[in-house]
Amino acid sequence: MLLFAYGTLVNPKKAERIFRRRPKFKVAFLPNYELVFNVKSPQGLGNPNIRFGGRGVWGVVYEVCEDDLKRLDMVSPRYERVEIEVIVDKKRVKAWTYIGKKIDHGILPDKSCIEKIIEGAEIYGFPKEYVNWLRNIKKSLER
Repeated sequence: MLLFAYGTLVNPKKAERIFRRRPKFKVAFLPNYELVFNVKSPQGLGNPNIRFGGRGVWGVVYEVCEDDLKRLDMVSPRYERVEIEVIVDKKRVKAWTYIGKKIDHGILPDKSCIEKIIEGAEIYGFPKEYVNWLRNIKKSLER
């Protein structure tokens, strides 16, 4: 099975902690969506989410098993698992991902989430424009 990660799970340190191993991965692209930060954390800040209607979201697909997905279901109660199509190696493939159940508008993104995403994006070699866009979001929170 494949899991498309676009948020903090793109960070290999977090992925290894959650999956208890370093899963196989490939860089992936989800067209026609955008990365937003509208799932309220227990601290009241915006955690990563995706919504339809954007220029695309970069992430990774991990090879996972059913137990991995069950573990994610338990540790991600504010998200629901859905099947989507992503582009990997110029081919469309089906993958699971997690989308926020309850959306909160007007909350600030959690800076620590953005930092984890940036770290993973740099490690995995996401396009420079995408990484710069993430850095600009982080900078806007530092003002």
